[in-house]
Amino acid sequence: MCPGSALRVLTLAVLVSACFSVSNRCLPGDSSCFPTNIELIKFLENLEGNLYFPHQPEYDKLVVQRETIYTKFPFAIAEVKNAADVQKCVLFARKYNLLVSVKTSGHDFLGRSTAHGSLMIYLGSMNATKVSMSSTRNPAGEIKCESGNTWLKVYEEVNKYNRVIIGGSAHTVSMAGYTLGGGHSPMSRMFGMAVDNLLELELVTANGEIILANDHMTQTTHLNGSVSTSDNTEIFWASKGGGGGTFGIATKFTYKLHYTAPQVVQFVCGYPLIRANGQHIGFTVLQKVFSVIKNMPKEWGGYVLASGVPADSGKWGNVIVSFNHYGSYASTTRAYMDQLANFHKEWQNFCFYVNRTTFLDYEVTAKDPLYYAGYIMNTLLQSESFDDSLVRFLVNELETEHTNVSAFSFTGTLLGGEMMKVGAHDTSVHPGFRTALMSLSASIGWDTGMLDYDGLPQRGAVVGEQLSAFGDGQYPNEAGMDVVHWQQEFWGSNYKRLLDIKHKWDPDNFFTCRECVGSETTHGHSGHHSHIALDPVLG
Repeated sequence: MCPGSALRVLTLAVLVSACFSVSNRCLPGDSSCFPTNIELIKFLENLEGNLYFPHQPEYDKLVVQRETIYTKFPFAIAEVKNAADVQKCVLFARKYNLLVSVKTSGHDFLGRSTAHGSLMIYLGSMNATKVSMSSTRNPAGEIKCESGNTWLKVYEEVNKYNRVIIGGSAHTVSMAGYTLGGGHSPMSRMFGMAVDNLLELELVTANGEIILANDHMTQTTHLNGSVSTSDNTEIFWASKGGGGGTFGIATKFTYKLHYTAPQVVQFVCGYPLIRANGQHIGFTVLQKVFSVIKNMPKEWGGYVLASGVPADSGKWGNVIVSFNHYGSYASTTRAYMDQLANFHKEWQNFCFYVNRTTFLDYEVTAKDPLYYAGYIMNTLLQSESFDDSLVRFLVNELETEHTNVSAFSFTGTLLGGEMMKVGAHDTSVHPGFRTALMSLSASIGWDTGMLDYDGLPQRGAVVGEQLSAFGDGQYPNEAGMDVVHWQQEFWGSNYKRLLDIKHKWDPDNFFTCRECVGSETTHGHSGHHSHIALDPVLG
């Protein structure tokens, strides 16, 4: 998809709509408040980075979202180089009351990292890292990463030190939104979520100050250059799951490192939903997979994937497990998976173990598309969720064909293990994360060459509501666009404290995003966001 002139014609209409969502912001065309060309040039000259406008090719490269239907058009994109640049952007936006959006990789299922008519702050060029093996906070060491790093780059860096880190699997995912939303990983059952491994955070606040926060202090560098320190750690707690772009712009993260395993074993096994002879086996296969997950040793992590599409040799659909074992092949915990490897071998499309030398050797095999288009939905499945009614629901969706929209598919990320040892209120993620065994994210897509996707939002909203009923909570980073009670679904009993912190650190909602903490005030209501609403968003 290319954001050419045809798409820009659409911005004339959507920018007008954006005015109604955040009516107190100064948007392009408002000569009474919008900065002049001279003022924009002076702003650019003050940046170490760059400022791009819609007529420039650099703008085209940065504006497209990986979830293509959420591509929107900022009036300019500031490619920042450091926290000082971010601070200058915030202060400039405050001076003229501009709408701000923040983007790192653009791996964003709800379009929170872009907004029509906004000043977009692009963090993707901030990708410095620094490993410290002499950490006093963590025996295995720590790494400091600027927000623009992708996880594959960080995996490669820590692998040089024979270490691993909790991060995302998709190679287009970067630090910021992933971590601020909670962050699950193929190793979360061994080492917890990203927020459980976050040691420190650098943040530019809504008033342009730069803070350094951890679990015992918050240090603030004020606009006049003075520095103060407080033992109030509320902003650090809020940043450990409260969502991206809500409390400030995160510019740097410091994470725990972990010792590598002697070996990483990958297990991959695939079945069709319907065999070439017409036999429906999807229900039985998913039943078995879910029963294995319920008692899985913590050394196992990874994903269950399924899709309802025509397959080779007259088969329909597939169920694939892609698990990784953090430990040697000879261990008893590895052998636990033999029960699935030996399950109805005559049904299998493939089934094998692969010995990987390191976690990096496993991770480089992950493949994800650069761009995608679809309706996503999520739920956090608890142990009691894995009953026959869930299996029946999933198989029915996988086996049903629909007109105008493409197949139903899902990816289930394995949770549990060490994640369950963290208290429900120790971090700000939904408490359901601490008891869940899987974060199941489903998707209904369509042909990206078609502008008309009629039927998709309607079906997605219905299926999403049905799916959420099976779990307790949702992962905000992978949630749908039509979650009605999103405050409860995304943060549960942690929401009230998050909202109180938001009001303290950003009382006028300068940072706002779709279905983020405090956005019920910004957008004038606290409930349902229609799929046709053109909400300016930030992530």
